[in-house]
Amino acid sequence: MSHTVNRRKRLGYMYMIPSLVILAVFVIYPVIYGAVTSLYDWDWVAGIDKKLFVGLGNYLQIFSDRLFWNALKNTVIFAVLSLLAEFVLGLCCAMLLYKIKKGGVIFRTVLIFPLTISDMVAAIMWRMMLDPASGVVNQMLRSIGLKPVDWLGNANIVIFTLVLVEVWWMTGNITLIMLAGLQSMPIDQLECGQIDGANSWQRFRYLQWPHLRSFAESALSLRMIDLLRVFAIAWAVTQGGPNRASEVSQQYIYTNGLGGYLDIGYSIAMAILFSVFVVAIVAVIKRIIRIGGDNE
Repeated sequence: MSHTVNRRKRLGYMYMIPSLVILAVFVIYPVIYGAVTSLYDWDWVAGIDKKLFVGLGNYLQIFSDRLFWNALKNTVIFAVLSLLAEFVLGLCCAMLLYKIKKGGVIFRTVLIFPLTISDMVAAIMWRMMLDPASGVVNQMLRSIGLKPVDWLGNANIVIFTLVLVEVWWMTGNITLIMLAGLQSMPIDQLECGQIDGANSWQRFRYLQWPHLRSFAESALSLRMIDLLRVFAIAWAVTQGGPNRASEVSQQYIYTNGLGGYLDIGYSIAMAILFSVFVVAIVAVIKRIIRIGGDNE
């Protein structure tokens, strides 16, 4: 018996070998190589043989890099505003679709349609629509007697312009996740609550939301990761302007690396530090949602 069990274990380990090899080659090795490279001052043009070991010098440089912190601030503002707007709108749309009996497919298709568009296409489309001179949005404002808005050139509102584009593009993602949660809930629980006299808010607060909490945790975590690593939307819509008012972290890291300055070691150091920041933010979100559940 023990011989059979051991044989099955060995067979199981053998099946794992291809996956482990792929993991080591395409994940573990690049991460380790990147971490080691971040300890060097490496100018890509000079070549790999010209790397100079600087230890933690690249990481220390980050803390005095005003442009890095400006990009991080823009990223956080963009991510937080987008996440709040997407979650509120997505949850409301999911509740509406859950209640609609006729025509639900049409509304669902309208909400899902932006998800079928790539980020670059969505960004270019909105850049054309928000063009100060010929964009359709300003033309509509003029038609109703309002002044046109410099959506892309005003440093005070440009980050909100990016939020608008992102919310239009990805709200359907959260809608689908929350709608799946609503549809997976046993209908008899809601019927019992209705029989007991609970109103719509009470049924949502005490019956639906506890069931949706795990779905909300997944939706918020996944969307926050995507929002923090935003690149294409900011790059294609505003290119970080005006005056770096909409430059995000991924764009600044790219510019310092292969996108311009070719300072590979420093760009990788920023990427690693930013990755740690993203993990910490997602952990905080998960903790907040779980604490809310523990308090009920």
